[in-house]
Formats: sequence, C-alpha cells, structure tokens
Amino acid sequence: MISKLKNNVIVAPMAGVTDKAFREIALQFGAGLVFTEMISAKGLYYGDKKTKLYFDIDVAAGPVCAQLFGHEPNIIAQTAGCAAKYGAVCLDINSGCPTPKIIKNGDGAALMKDPEVFGQVLDSAVKNAGIPVSVKIRAGWDKYNINAVQLAKIAQQCGVCMITVHGRTAVDYYRGKADWDIIKKVVNSVHIPVIGNGDILTAQDADKMLNITGCAAVMLGRATLGNPWLIKDTVLQFEGKEHIFQPNTAERIKQALYHTRLIIKYKGEYKGIRESRKHVHWYLKGIKGNSNINNLISTAQSYAEMEQYLMQLL
Repeated sequence: MISKLKNNVIVAPMAGVTDKAFREIALQFGAGLVFTEMISAKGLYYGDKKTKLYFDIDVAAGPVCAQLFGHEPNIIAQTAGCAAKYGAVCLDINSGCPTPKIIKNGDGAALMKDPEVFGQVLDSAVKNAGIPVSVKIRAGWDKYNINAVQLAKIAQQCGVCMITVHGRTAVDYYRGKADWDIIKKVVNSVHIPVIGNGDILTAQDADKMLNITGCAAVMLGRATLGNPWLIKDTVLQFEGKEHIFQPNTAERIKQALYHTRLIIKYKGEYKGIRESRKHVHWYLKGIKGNSNINNLISTAQSYAEMEQYLMQLL
C-alpha cells in the first residue's frame, strides 16, 4: 500500500477535524495519504444518514483511507464494503481511539484488551472490504498490558496491508511521552509496513522516528492543526531538500481564511463558520496579541465577520 503512495508522509484520522476541507488542504501540502474521521460501523449498519456523510470523499483530490470503528465482526462484515463504494483507497480499522464514549462500547482502543475479537474484526474487514485493510493501534491498554507486538502479528495473519502504532497506551490518552521503542519492536516483529505515530512535532522529529524505529512511514497528527506547513516540511525533509517554512502572520491569516472558505463550500455558511472557529484558533496560535481577536472569532456568525476580525491582526 505505502509503495503505491507518492510519499510516506501520512496525516492521521482525527475526530472532528479531518473532514473533506482539512483533507483537501493536507493533500495540497503534499501528504501521501489522508484519512476520514472515524466512522461508526454500527451507524452504517443501521442506515444512519449522518454517519454516511463522513464518506464525503473527493477521489480527484488524492488518496483517502476511510476509518471504521466497531467491535462486532458481523457488523464489520456488512459495512466494510462501504469504503470502496465511496472511493476510499483503503479501509482502516480503529483500534486505538482512547475516548471514553468509544471504548465504553468495546470499540476503538478497547479492542486491544481482547486479541481474539481484534483478530475476528480484522478478518471480517479483510474478507469483505474489497480494498486493502489497515489497522491503527496503540502500545497497549496500559503499562501493564503492552501487547502491540502480539496484535501486530495477529493483524499480519489476518492479511492486513499495514499497521499504524501510536507509542502511547490507551490509558495514557495523549499525556506523557510516546514510546518509540514499542514501534521499533513492532517493526522488527512483522514484515508488513509499520507506520510510526506519536510526538512528531517537526520535520526533524519525523526523520528521527524513521531512523530510530525503522518504520516505513510516519503519521502526523495534532501537530498539523493550524500548521499544514509541517506536512510540506516533512516531505521535503525526507527528500533531502532545503526547507524553511515559518509562515508569518499574513500567511497564517490567508491560510485560515482559505480553510474557512473551504469548510463553508462543503457545509454551508451557518455550519461552516461555526466549525471553522477552532481551525482559525489553531492557525493563530503563537501570534502575539491574538487573545482579543480569538475572543471575537468565537462569536463570528459569517465569513465577512471572520475576515474582518482576522484583518485586525494586520
């Protein structure tokens, strides 16, 4: 799968973030692969209209992997084919989300606590997706149950094409430091490509992860929020090219407004302007004197208002 991508810089699936607009921008900045937000297999199974909206994939924009979450093999079997139907190039099974509302139902990272069910879910996905299947896991459930290597071997046996490992446990959530050593152990235990994830804040971090763990690709996550320049930075780092991307205030504002327009294009102004607020806040992070503007952005009711507030920073 990775060998077919234009590069090995991948942008992570992030709930409430990686919608069509975000993915389009990530691809414009050079990402080799992007992901949808996580999609409920059960929601698809019962025909929930809102769930299907997550499959808003623009095939022409670039390769998109659809991420599904669920713990019931029969439901996964019935819904895995949706990814290909809507234009995804691969299907990813979420076995790493630590959010309480997800794991309380046995989904996401909770799958790591039951390797047998984990294997059954992957087996169902591989047999019914019609496209390559990948899986995203964490180091383990907690520090007493580090089983990423065991799960990676199960995934390989099931026919999964690649596996992403986040170097924290589910209990860690996003606290503390990611353990890159567990990623290295997974790399050395399987022959399918392993994607390293966790604590990549700069292009240099990405390079270090490749060298330290031997992973086939890196997955950029929260560090890309309001900072798509990190994607281009990392691509150029891997290509051995010079890269100095430190956008000034004007460039950040320009990108924030472009992102806002894209969201409005796909979701309408009422919903779009409200969803764009968090993205604009991320773009402004680190800009001096932005506290008052941030307060105004939180009240923006239209694109015109958003533009008016942002221009005050100039």
